[in-house]
Amino acid sequence: MRTPRRGAAAALSLLLAGCAQLPGFETPPPALFLSPALAAFRLEGRVSVRAGEESFSGGLSWRREAAGEELLLSTPLGQGVAELRGDREGMTLVDAKGRIQRAADADSLVRQALGLELPLRGLAWWVVGHPRPDAPYRAEADTAGRLAVLEQDDWRIDFSRYEARDGRVLPGKLVARRGEDLEVRLVVDAWGAP
Repeated sequence: MRTPRRGAAAALSLLLAGCAQLPGFETPPPALFLSPALAAFRLEGRVSVRAGEESFSGGLSWRREAAGEELLLSTPLGQGVAELRGDREGMTLVDAKGRIQRAADADSLVRQALGLELPLRGLAWWVVGHPRPDAPYRAEADTAGRLAVLEQDDWRIDFSRYEARDGRVLPGKLVARRGEDLEVRLVVDAWGAP
Protein backbone atom coordinates (compact mmCIF):
# COMPACT_ATOMS: atom_id res chain seq x y z
CA MET A 1 0.00 0.00 0.00
CA ARG A 2 1.35 3.43 -0.92
CA THR A 3 1.52 6.13 1.68
CA PRO A 4 0.28 9.63 0.80
CA ARG A 5 3.87 11.00 1.03
CA ARG A 6 5.24 8.42 -1.40
CA GLY A 7 2.40 9.08 -3.83
CA ALA A 8 2.98 12.85 -3.65
CA ALA A 9 6.74 12.41 -4.16
CA ALA A 10 6.14 10.17 -7.19
CA ALA A 11 3.66 12.65 -8.67
CA LEU A 12 6.09 15.54 -8.12
CA SER A 13 8.92 13.58 -9.82
CA LEU A 14 6.71 12.88 -12.83
CA LEU A 15 5.62 16.51 -13.01
CA LEU A 16 9.23 17.78 -12.92
CA ALA A 17 10.32 15.24 -15.54
CA GLY A 18 7.44 16.36 -17.76
CA CYS A 19 8.30 20.04 -17.28
CA ALA A 20 11.88 19.39 -18.41
CA GLN A 21 10.46 18.56 -21.84
CA LEU A 22 8.48 21.82 -22.15
CA PRO A 23 9.92 24.89 -23.89
CA GLY A 24 11.86 27.04 -21.45
CA PHE A 25 12.83 24.11 -19.24
CA GLU A 26 16.11 22.44 -20.05
CA THR A 27 17.81 19.47 -18.49
CA PRO A 28 21.22 20.62 -17.25
CA PRO A 29 24.17 19.11 -19.13
CA PRO A 30 25.90 16.21 -17.39
CA ALA A 31 28.79 17.17 -15.13
CA LEU A 32 32.27 16.36 -16.39
CA PHE A 33 34.19 13.91 -14.21
CA LEU A 34 37.90 13.52 -14.88
CA SER A 35 39.72 10.77 -13.03
CA PRO A 36 43.41 11.36 -12.25
CA ALA A 37 45.44 11.52 -15.45
CA LEU A 38 47.35 8.44 -16.55
CA ALA A 39 50.95 9.66 -16.81
CA ALA A 40 52.44 6.37 -18.02
CA PHE A 41 50.88 4.03 -20.56
CA ARG A 42 51.48 1.68 -23.44
CA LEU A 43 49.07 1.30 -26.30
CA GLU A 44 48.76 -0.47 -29.62
CA GLY A 45 46.43 0.99 -32.18
CA ARG A 46 45.77 2.47 -35.57
CA VAL A 47 46.14 6.05 -36.69
CA SER A 48 45.15 8.02 -39.76
CA VAL A 49 46.15 11.57 -40.62
CA ARG A 50 44.59 13.70 -43.33
CA ALA A 51 46.19 17.04 -44.16
CA GLY A 52 44.58 18.59 -47.21
CA GLU A 53 45.17 16.21 -50.12
CA GLU A 54 47.84 14.22 -48.21
CA SER A 55 46.94 11.27 -46.00
CA PHE A 56 48.57 8.48 -44.02
CA SER A 57 47.12 5.50 -42.21
CA GLY A 58 48.86 2.72 -40.37
CA GLY A 59 49.74 1.15 -37.07
CA LEU A 60 50.82 2.90 -33.91
CA SER A 61 52.74 1.59 -30.92
CA TRP A 62 53.18 4.15 -28.12
CA ARG A 63 54.97 3.77 -24.79
CA ARG A 64 55.02 6.74 -22.41
CA GLU A 65 56.59 6.87 -18.94
CA ALA A 66 58.32 9.41 -16.69
CA ALA A 67 61.78 8.84 -18.19
CA GLY A 68 60.63 9.30 -21.77
CA GLU A 69 58.47 8.03 -24.56
CA GLU A 70 58.66 6.02 -27.74
CA LEU A 71 56.20 6.19 -30.61
CA LEU A 72 56.46 3.82 -33.58
CA LEU A 73 54.49 4.29 -36.80
CA SER A 74 54.11 1.47 -39.29
CA THR A 75 52.33 0.78 -42.58
CA PRO A 76 49.13 -1.28 -42.52
CA LEU A 77 51.37 -4.27 -43.38
CA GLY A 78 53.59 -3.63 -40.35
CA GLN A 79 56.68 -2.10 -42.00
CA GLY A 80 58.26 0.69 -39.95
CA VAL A 81 57.69 4.22 -41.20
CA ALA A 82 59.06 6.34 -38.35
CA GLU A 83 60.28 6.03 -34.80
CA LEU A 84 59.94 8.96 -32.43
CA ARG A 85 61.82 8.89 -29.11
CA GLY A 86 61.82 11.54 -26.45
CA ASP A 87 63.35 12.28 -23.07
CA ARG A 88 64.26 15.35 -21.04
CA GLU A 89 66.90 16.31 -23.65
CA GLY A 90 64.41 16.53 -26.54
CA MET A 91 62.94 14.42 -29.32
CA THR A 92 64.54 12.28 -32.03
CA LEU A 93 62.87 11.01 -35.19
CA VAL A 94 64.32 8.16 -37.26
CA ASP A 95 62.58 7.63 -40.60
CA ALA A 96 62.33 4.43 -42.68
CA LYS A 97 65.62 5.28 -44.46
CA GLY A 98 67.51 5.68 -41.18
CA ARG A 99 67.75 9.48 -41.34
CA ILE A 100 67.80 11.11 -37.91
CA GLN A 101 66.32 14.48 -36.98
CA ARG A 102 66.25 16.17 -33.58
CA ALA A 103 64.21 18.96 -31.98
CA ALA A 104 63.32 20.30 -28.56
CA ASP A 105 59.77 18.89 -28.59
CA ALA A 106 57.56 16.52 -30.59
CA ASP A 107 55.43 19.23 -32.22
CA SER A 108 58.51 21.07 -33.50
CA LEU A 109 60.08 17.83 -34.72
CA VAL A 110 57.01 16.79 -36.73
CA ARG A 111 56.72 20.30 -38.16
CA GLN A 112 60.41 20.22 -39.15
CA ALA A 113 60.43 16.64 -40.49
CA LEU A 114 57.01 16.39 -42.11
CA GLY A 115 55.87 19.98 -42.53
CA LEU A 116 52.70 19.21 -40.55
CA GLU A 117 51.19 20.85 -37.50
CA LEU A 118 50.22 17.78 -35.47
CA PRO A 119 49.14 18.06 -31.82
CA LEU A 120 51.53 15.51 -30.30
CA ARG A 121 52.00 17.55 -27.11
CA GLY A 122 48.24 17.52 -26.53
CA LEU A 123 47.69 14.02 -27.92
CA ALA A 124 49.67 12.49 -25.06
CA TRP A 125 46.92 13.78 -22.71
CA TRP A 126 43.93 13.48 -25.03
CA VAL A 127 44.55 9.79 -25.73
CA VAL A 128 43.88 9.05 -22.04
CA GLY A 129 40.76 11.26 -21.96
CA HIS A 130 42.20 14.44 -20.41
CA PRO A 131 42.79 18.03 -21.46
CA ARG A 132 46.41 19.10 -21.68
CA PRO A 133 47.37 20.68 -18.32
CA ASP A 134 48.11 24.40 -18.04
CA ALA A 135 46.25 25.26 -21.25
CA PRO A 136 42.74 26.68 -21.56
CA TYR A 137 40.04 24.38 -22.87
CA ARG A 138 36.30 23.92 -23.30
CA ALA A 139 34.81 20.49 -22.66
CA GLU A 140 31.51 18.63 -22.92
CA ALA A 141 30.65 15.47 -21.01
CA ASP A 142 28.82 12.42 -22.30
CA THR A 143 25.88 11.01 -20.32
CA ALA A 144 28.30 9.13 -18.02
CA GLY A 145 30.31 12.28 -17.22
CA ARG A 146 33.29 11.26 -19.39
CA LEU A 147 34.97 13.60 -21.83
CA ALA A 148 32.93 13.60 -25.06
CA VAL A 149 34.17 16.78 -26.79
CA LEU A 150 37.25 18.85 -26.03
CA GLU A 151 38.35 22.09 -27.65
CA GLN A 152 41.97 22.94 -26.91
CA ASP A 153 44.96 24.42 -28.77
CA ASP A 154 42.71 25.23 -31.77
CA TRP A 155 41.71 21.54 -32.07
CA ARG A 156 38.32 19.90 -31.55
CA ILE A 157 38.60 16.35 -30.23
CA ASP A 158 35.68 13.90 -30.15
CA PHE A 159 36.01 10.92 -27.79
CA SER A 160 34.17 7.58 -27.95
CA ARG A 161 34.39 3.83 -27.31
CA TYR A 162 35.33 4.12 -23.64
CA GLU A 163 36.56 0.91 -21.99
CA ALA A 164 37.46 -0.04 -18.43
CA ARG A 165 41.19 -0.83 -18.10
CA ASP A 166 42.96 -1.49 -14.79
CA GLY A 167 40.46 0.47 -12.72
CA ARG A 168 40.27 3.39 -15.19
CA VAL A 169 37.94 4.20 -18.04
CA LEU A 170 39.91 5.14 -21.15
CA PRO A 171 38.73 6.25 -24.59
CA GLY A 172 39.12 3.71 -27.37
CA LYS A 173 38.76 6.24 -30.17
CA LEU A 174 39.42 9.91 -30.68
CA VAL A 175 39.10 12.17 -33.69
CA ALA A 176 41.00 15.47 -33.58
CA ARG A 177 40.23 18.15 -36.16
CA ARG A 178 41.67 21.57 -36.82
CA GLY A 179 39.87 23.54 -39.46
CA GLU A 180 38.53 21.80 -42.54
CA ASP A 181 41.72 20.19 -43.82
CA LEU A 182 43.55 18.63 -40.86
CA GLU A 183 42.30 15.52 -39.07
CA VAL A 184 43.91 12.87 -36.85
CA ARG A 185 42.01 9.67 -36.00
CA LEU A 186 43.32 7.28 -33.38
CA VAL A 187 41.79 3.92 -32.47
CA VAL A 188 43.26 2.02 -29.52
CA ASP A 189 43.30 -1.76 -29.97
CA ALA A 190 45.05 -2.59 -26.69
CA TRP A 191 46.19 -0.78 -23.54
CA GLY A 192 49.01 -2.04 -21.36
CA ALA A 193 51.40 -1.09 -18.58
CA PRO A 194 54.60 0.67 -19.78
